[in-house]
Amino acid sequence: MRGQTKAVKSISLSGKAYLLHYHEEIKKPQTGDIYLYLNDETELYPILLGGYQVKGFKGYFKAKVYDGRAWCLLDSLDFFDDRLHQFSKTEICFYTFLLCQERLEKESGTLVYRSYREHYTTHLYEAGEYKGKRGLKSK
Repeated sequence: MRGQTKAVKSISLSGKAYLLHYHEEIKKPQTGDIYLYLNDETELYPILLGGYQVKGFKGYFKAKVYDGRAWCLLDSLDFFDDRLHQFSKTEICFYTFLLCQERLEKESGTLVYRSYREHYTTHLYEAGEYKGKRGLKSK
C-alpha cells in the first residue's frame, strides 16, 4: 500500500435545525447544527420577502451542517429519502421546514462523514470505497 491512510472526518449531529434568514441563532452555531435554505433563492425571492409564508412557488430545501469551522453541504436525501424537504405551489414552505426540523431533531447523535466531494453524508467513503449506510458494515 502506498502512502498513508487518511482519517475520515466525522461529526455528530446536534439535532438543532435552523432556517436561513429566519433564525438569529444561526449566527452562533455549535458543531453539528444544521441550517436549511431554499434551493434557488433568486427565483424564490418572494418567499423570503413574505417571511416564508407565501404560496404559489415550488422548490425544496438544501441543508448545510456546521463542522466547527465552516458550514458544509449535507446530503439531504440521507434524511429525506421520502422527499419531505420538497414543497409544491399549494403549500406554504415554512410548514415544510417545520416537518424537516422535526425529522432532523430525531437524528440527534447521528454521525455524518466528510465525503470525497467535501460534503457530509451518513455513508462512509474510505479511499474511494463505499462502506455502507450509517458507517462501516459489521464483519
